[in-house]
Amino acid sequence: MTRTARSLHVAALDALLRGRMAEIAVARDFELLREVARLAQQDAPHVLAATDPALFASWRSAVTKYHLKGWTHMTPERVDAVREKSGGRAPDPRVA
Repeated sequence: MTRTARSLHVAALDALLRGRMAEIAVARDFELLREVARLAQQDAPHVLAATDPALFASWRSAVTKYHLKGWTHMTPERVDAVREKSGGRAPDPRVA
């Protein structure tokens, strides 16, 4: 399954907002996991505070929960390292 950059961003933001990191990790969807980690690491863009305050607040809250649940060490670089160690296997299609 090939994702566009936009669809990957949307799926990752949705996963971050819903706290679905463990589910994605179990599915070994490294591409999506890396994007979730990138979004959490970069935090909510400050421009959203003016343009979409509800999304800004939700994103900030999700990033806080991300760290409180122990995902702080899941950085894009760490996801890349794990992917490389595992041989870069594709996501398991049986996991939805």
